[in-house]
Amino acid sequence: MRVPTICLAATALALLMSGCAQHQPASSSDTLAEIRYQVGPCYGTCPVYSVAVEADGTTRFTGERHTATEGERTLAGDATTFSALQTRLASWQPNMGTTQQTLDCEPRATDLPQYTVTWINGEGEQAVLEHDTGCHSDSGRELTNTLRSLNKELNIEQWVQQ
Repeated sequence: MRVPTICLAATALALLMSGCAQHQPASSSDTLAEIRYQVGPCYGTCPVYSVAVEADGTTRFTGERHTATEGERTLAGDATTFSALQTRLASWQPNMGTTQQTLDCEPRATDLPQYTVTWINGEGEQAVLEHDTGCHSDSGRELTNTLRSLNKELNIEQWVQQ
């Protein structure tokens, strides 16, 4: 009877330990540290600017051309700002370490600005999405509308609009 009891105890211990191993916290490679997007240029006077939102919600805007504000501006935020942005863009985020262009992009207008969205994790790895706002497929228009709405959601619209 002693051997089955030892086997039973060893099996129970192994099960307990394997259960604990499955609940490890997310590593820094799984956690996003920053989301950036750059906009511009086009064949006219489209705004050219970049925005970076850090995990704590701090938002940095840099106006380059045809914006109401040129140069860098910083806006304090909170983690919910970053979380909302991450959730809003999650379905378009490519895998870390890759650059992807918008898929299914026909028909396409050629004179509109491009967005470059970059997700950066805790280890500095990047996932990059390049989106041409001239992409007029249903999914392309949906992404364009989402990206254009970010300035209002981040409360930086007044720095972009002339």
